[in-house]
Amino acid sequence: MTFATLLSGLERLDAAAALIFEFDGQPVGAGYHVTELRHSTSTGIDCGGKVETWQEARLQLLDGPGEAHMSVGKFRGILEKSLGRLPELSDAPLLVEFSPGNSGLRLMVPGEPSMKNGLATVYLRDSRAICKPAERKRSIEGTANGCCGASNPASACCGSERAAGAREACCM
Repeated sequence: MTFATLLSGLERLDAAAALIFEFDGQPVGAGYHVTELRHSTSTGIDCGGKVETWQEARLQLLDGPGEAHMSVGKFRGILEKSLGRLPELSDAPLLVEFSPGNSGLRLMVPGEPSMKNGLATVYLRDSRAICKPAERKRSIEGTANGCCGASNPASACCGSERAAGAREACCM
């Protein structure tokens, strides 16, 4: 999900409908506030020693008291204005930052917006930690480069030079 795909999904819904973000079967409080839309470029090194740079986008929601949820139209307006001023937000993978009761911030993955009982709903699920070399292994299973996909497999965590225990800890 990206901001562009979220906006596209919301454009198919009634602008007057209340927009509910739901996680763990519970709606985010009616007084939620969009505090920030953020784009960043991150560089990191994974457990296989591979350095990568990637784009990220974040939507931060502040929990708060209120009587009515924001409308789809108002939320779309916030997105449209923000994407116009910061176009790089559009296509980066999106995570939602939210903290029930504003304590213990969670990173969540948004689902496709849908209508449920006359309300527009975006389901949020917890994000998870991943082992990037293991993910690469699954995506290229059977190739000569092994799970880490490094040009020098011995330098990667899954390289044949590594002990089986280290390989399993890193890549399985």
